[in-house]
Amino acid sequence: MESHLTEEELWATTVASRLRLVQASCADDDARQRRTFLAEELDRALQSIPPSRQGVHLSAIEELFPACAWGGSVAPATNASPPATADQLVDQLAMAGATLDEAQKTALTEKLKRVGFSVKESQMISPFPSADLQKAFAIEDGKPLDVERAQKLIMGLSTVFQALDQLVWTLWRQLNGKSTYRKEGEFAKSAGAYLTGHPDVSSEQIRQPLERTRRLIAALLGAMGRSGANFAQKHSADLAPESIENSGRIEKKTFESLEAASWRKYRELYKEYSTEQTLESQIQQEFVKSAEELLRGIGSK
Repeated sequence: MESHLTEEELWATTVASRLRLVQASCADDDARQRRTFLAEELDRALQSIPPSRQGVHLSAIEELFPACAWGGSVAPATNASPPATADQLVDQLAMAGATLDEAQKTALTEKLKRVGFSVKESQMISPFPSADLQKAFAIEDGKPLDVERAQKLIMGLSTVFQALDQLVWTLWRQLNGKSTYRKEGEFAKSAGAYLTGHPDVSSEQIRQPLERTRRLIAALLGAMGRSGANFAQKHSADLAPESIENSGRIEKKTFESLEAASWRKYRELYKEYSTEQTLESQIQQEFVKSAEELLRGIGSK
């Protein structure tokens, strides 16, 4: 009974009946035309069947309506599985990607680029370091990056830089609040947008604040040695016996000896130059002057 037939057999029974009706209606046509009509009818019947199940259904129709009944093979136009769609090919590629190593994935990416499939490298960490990165960290040729460790290194370097960045700019404002050399923007905010590929933040916008902070650190460190030497030279020259004696000779009062005038001048200079507050102020001024000079020199290179 029909109730015991499988799904494929029920489908084949219905389709076989339609094929016989088509065959009867075109009995007067030539064999080629009959095969065309029958193939078209079979194509329509197969449209509702998934490609993976069409072979089983065709086998069932073969038993009820053999090819010899219409002079051809069963559905020559539909017997083969239809070509995979682009989405199906991408799904297959994604499944295969799990079995590929990094070198194979890189080669496959290059092939996709050559046929027009672009990959935005700014939105991913390349498995292999750039030439500059390889040189900066002495990475061996052909060694891929460990992405997790690369992120940890970025975090470590960022922590150090941001601490120095805050420290040096705060110190510079305290030492020289009127300086035209100022901090521009917040690096952390720009860096976050840059790392996530924001189109409004360029590499140059990241480089500039880094460079300004680097120059300021270099100038402050360089000024430590230069300002000390400059202050010592100026201070020793002002308090040198020859300088004091020359000043005493000029400022000597009538009937006042040169020794007395010189001693008076020394006491005046000592009071002016040698108090703790005065010395601190003079050293700071010399330090700022040296830093400004170094900043102009560094900026001109």
